[in-house]
Amino acid sequence: MLTSRNFLLFIVSLFISVTNAQTTARGRYILKYSQIAVDEMNRSGIPASITLAQGILESGNGLSELAKKSNNHFGIKCHGTWNGEKVYHDDDKERECFRSYKNVRYSYEDHTDFIVRGSRYEFLFELDPSDYKGWAKGLKKAGYATAPDYATKLIRIIEEEGLHRFDIAAISPLLASEDTLRVKIEGPTLNSRGKPIKNKKQKFLTHRMKLHENGTPYVILKQGETIELLSDSLNMRVVVLLAINDATYETVLKVGEAVFIDYKKTRSKKKFLVATNGLTMRAVSQQNAVRLDKLYKYNDYPVGRQPKNGEKIRLRPIGILEKMRN
Repeated sequence: MLTSRNFLLFIVSLFISVTNAQTTARGRYILKYSQIAVDEMNRSGIPASITLAQGILESGNGLSELAKKSNNHFGIKCHGTWNGEKVYHDDDKERECFRSYKNVRYSYEDHTDFIVRGSRYEFLFELDPSDYKGWAKGLKKAGYATAPDYATKLIRIIEEEGLHRFDIAAISPLLASEDTLRVKIEGPTLNSRGKPIKNKKQKFLTHRMKLHENGTPYVILKQGETIELLSDSLNMRVVVLLAINDATYETVLKVGEAVFIDYKKTRSKKKFLVATNGLTMRAVSQQNAVRLDKLYKYNDYPVGRQPKNGEKIRLRPIGILEKMRN
């Protein structure tokens, strides 16, 4: 016969075993994906602790049905702009459309792009990079999730697992530990059997990483280099590197051109510049390390419109006092 004391012991032991199982699953998740979260922090400025906590919470430590069948670790739905693979899953409604990825890293990269390119999250990048509490509350405020205790859950996960230790790199200048970058431009010569021929070594280009005056890191494209080789050396998808530089596969990147390796800022310290003949909006964006979509917004231009000679191009939003004067 099960006494009340034995029943209490049973409940306690069951609770401990479930907690240990969750902790083990969570520990494995952190061990497996923390480096990707740090890579994405270095690329975007989103604290790694926040990304990891969201991944843990949204994917159930990577064990949820959505995570397992579609590698979607952040519960990002299709929305109207998604052209990739899709999967249907019951959430707030039945059979809602969610994004599907070939591997988990793509899910992390898309999570970064989703937040960086979402105007409602723009205010978060004004926070101190180590302010995980501010980020957690800001994500809830911006409507990332509908759960009223979403921020509280993220903060609890971060503090229980000490995830803020991964944010230390964000306090230092981006990529401060690497001031040079080696880009492979030619592999070893192979024989008829596909084996490298001795004494035929790989050739590399060595870059010195530079920082734009607003802190955005970039490298200078060199002779014989392609965007594909550069993205491969950075362990970044080509499409992401192109997006960072507001370019497409049709964009001709010239030798000596600055290629940003992290997202440009949403504004410049300067208020405006005066356009010269032939200056394009993308050139303004690259010269000032300000996102192209923001420049179109600040200047109330339709996308594709180019400035005329002598026009003032705004590099930041109009302030309250300026609006009053106007």
